[in-house]
Amino acid sequence: MRAFEAAARHLSFARAGGELGVTPGAISHQMRQLEEWVEGPLFERRANGVSLTETGRVFATRLGAIFDQITAASVAARAPGGASTVTVRCQYSLATKWLAPRIGKFRAAHPEISVAVLALPHRWSANERDPDLAIYHGRGTIPGIRQDMLLGGRLVVVAAPQVAALLPAAPTPADLLTRPLIKMDFAEPGWHDEGWEAWFAATGFGHLELRATLSFNLLHLAIEACIAGAGFALAPNFMVEQELAAGRLVDAFGISLPIRQPYVLMTPEASLARPEVEILRSWLLDEGMGYVKQG
Repeated sequence: MRAFEAAARHLSFARAGGELGVTPGAISHQMRQLEEWVEGPLFERRANGVSLTETGRVFATRLGAIFDQITAASVAARAPGGASTVTVRCQYSLATKWLAPRIGKFRAAHPEISVAVLALPHRWSANERDPDLAIYHGRGTIPGIRQDMLLGGRLVVVAAPQVAALLPAAPTPADLLTRPLIKMDFAEPGWHDEGWEAWFAATGFGHLELRATLSFNLLHLAIEACIAGAGFALAPNFMVEQELAAGRLVDAFGISLPIRQPYVLMTPEASLARPEVEILRSWLLDEGMGYVKQG
């Protein structure tokens, strides 16, 4: 059952096997046995992965809820005198635009677990206590840290409605060359996303050296400036979904780029054994699943 829950959540036998410490073949064998037991297919096997059948989807939803209840009961038994706290260390803008608007839903579902969100730089010193979970751009293998893909997504061109309205009725990328472009200039080494030059190259332009008159080192500052009408910005779709839904920003072109450096969820091995950490970890991975597919 645990193998099925992991495979259904990841939609990957390989990632499920990595989570549970077994081979993809072992997961596949267990799924065949489970399908024989329920007398029907739970997965559709494809060349590029697996997807759930309708029976599998319903089974996964019900089973996931049961596992959450079991884990929540373990948490309550472990900390009967008060809530257990899980610390989440996160990049500044992601904490502001993606995590903070969502974490209330988790607390409503799991009031027995306290969450401490720390918006801090990626690198922490040996003198600092490891967080239970961390969300940053992936930078390769880190000894003692489990990493799961959390957010892929795409970079979209956004602007305030009054700024986008100044474009021609049928705008082309060339129309942006004379418009104010807001640039990201990450100060921390190793942080980088595709910028305006890459976006123009993807739309058919050759190499361009663009001069940006406004830049920020934090993405949520660029988004706020964009809302205020300062110009056009390239932003991850998951960072501006609320602004797009509310009409504070608009997708000016419908032309996007895949994010080159996705965000990963990092879990120190010492934290994996804590049931309250596993509850939040699973919930975050479920929240990010749609954006992993987009990426």
